[in-house]
Amino acid sequence: MKHALAFFLFLVLTLSTSLPTEASDYLNEIVRANGLYAEKHYAESAQAYESLIDKGVQNGYLYYNLGNAYIRMGKTGPAVLNYVRALKWIPRDENLEANLKFAIQQTRDKIELPPPGTLNVLLFWVHDLNFHELVVFTIGLNIIFWVNLALWMYFPFLKVVRNALLCFLFLSFVSIGVKIKNESDLKLGVVLAENVEVKSGRAGDAVTLFQLHEGALVTVTGKHDNWLEIRLNDEQKGWVPQNSLGT
Repeated sequence: MKHALAFFLFLVLTLSTSLPTEASDYLNEIVRANGLYAEKHYAESAQAYESLIDKGVQNGYLYYNLGNAYIRMGKTGPAVLNYVRALKWIPRDENLEANLKFAIQQTRDKIELPPPGTLNVLLFWVHDLNFHELVVFTIGLNIIFWVNLALWMYFPFLKVVRNALLCFLFLSFVSIGVKIKNESDLKLGVVLAENVEVKSGRAGDAVTLFQLHEGALVTVTGKHDNWLEIRLNDEQKGWVPQNSLGT
């Protein structure tokens, strides 16, 4: 398993800009969590990372390091869950992808991430960029477009550039729409219980269709009271207790 300790500098820059009033407290907690991990106190480091997340700190490398702590503890369910959460923020990280694959191979069911749809294959950059990056790119492209439009009034030869920018701007808006749709339609869940029975209905005495084990990746398609509807494929779907799954 490829392992990389906390990307401390990245977290410093992120927290110093997004949490200016409490950054020092959070950074001290990050330093403590990283130190605990380095000293192989994985349970304590996981608690420290979880505490930061509970306080509202959201960062891909934070989830990644938490996943690393859990995999060291032999808890494949929480490890897979936090690696999946990290993917939303740092989709291009090779170490994260390698660690997620390693964690999945440690599970009994060995269920891989669902393959991308046709639209996601065509708009491949949607997978490689997180939502924030897509929005920033679109805003920057929009500014360049309007600057070019103003200059085009004086330099007609910029018409070709204007048209190209307009096409890219349209694609960027489409990309944001696809990203939003992906994150709303494809809600992944990870089995945290050692063993869970997938039921045909929302009741403990309903027929058991099949079983899943800790770390199994599923797609959450619905929720009713304390039950979640999950799907592996068109044939394998059913209901599980909400507390058996992490999302």
